[in-house]
Amino acid sequence: MPLDILFIGDSAIDLYMKVSEKDTFPSIDSTDGGSQICFHHGSKILVEKFESSVAGNAVNVSMGCQKLGLKTGIYTEMGKDQNGELIVKTLKKAGVDTRAIGMNKDKKTDVHPIIIYRGERTIFSYHEKFNYKIRNWQKTNWIYYTSLAENFPPFQAELVEYVKKNHVGVIVNPGTIQMKMGVHALGNILIKTDILIVNREEALALTGCASNSNIFEIHKKLQALGPKLTVVTDGTNGATAKDTNGEFVQQGIYDNGEPVVDRTGAGDAFSSGFIAAITHNKSLKEAVAWGVVNAGSRVRVIGASNGLLTQVEMEKRVTEFLAKGN
Repeated sequence: MPLDILFIGDSAIDLYMKVSEKDTFPSIDSTDGGSQICFHHGSKILVEKFESSVAGNAVNVSMGCQKLGLKTGIYTEMGKDQNGELIVKTLKKAGVDTRAIGMNKDKKTDVHPIIIYRGERTIFSYHEKFNYKIRNWQKTNWIYYTSLAENFPPFQAELVEYVKKNHVGVIVNPGTIQMKMGVHALGNILIKTDILIVNREEALALTGCASNSNIFEIHKKLQALGPKLTVVTDGTNGATAKDTNGEFVQQGIYDNGEPVVDRTGAGDAFSSGFIAAITHNKSLKEAVAWGVVNAGSRVRVIGASNGLLTQVEMEKRVTEFLAKGN
């Protein structure tokens, strides 16, 4: 049987450090309107809690979808090292098909140190440049294409031809480097995209819309790039989705009353919930609800792949969530 989804993207090890507020200066406003965390350079900073976990958009979402009842596989390149072996072991344990993974003796697996402070995170992102290539992949109904290093364009062009030849559905959730290279670098894959999932900031960057733009206009301009269904997440404002037939859904966040401790991977949790619902033939409203509920559950624990729901848990929570008029 074919896979439901083949995930394509870089993988990594995330190293979480929850720092003590005693060793930090209070957050201060910066010139760009954001905030800063300040440490004394050359000092030792107390870490209250340390954890590590496998990570990467493709890794997180593949495990999330597998947990929600889909048959998933992953194509990712990594170093032939202890970190790479840990990622493969974790994916296999989660039930994700790992046969397409490339192990490279002369490369290092990506590692991302992450500082957790007052529920927010600062990520130090390292991307090794791997030789991405079309492999003898398993048959799949969908391809989920996400974060790769800056040398992705030649591989992306090959992927577009693969999609055309094999008539595969395409879901795109662009990574940081892909977004930095701009809409023109993504143009050929966006034309073939069935579902595009981005956050509001990414949507504005892709469309050139102003920050105060109407969400309908943002979706309209995103769809002008090619995608048939566009999904925009917006942090504590929830998420919206719109298809080219005109159906529009707006959904607030899921809050079970527990404190938020780590927002890392919230977007990936949303994606896995949304995609799983679509694959299970749920309505667009239900699919967005699956996304916000999975994300709301994820942020209550530390670790990008922790807190994700099973299909049984999801069905129960979404039923209760929607019954309350959300």
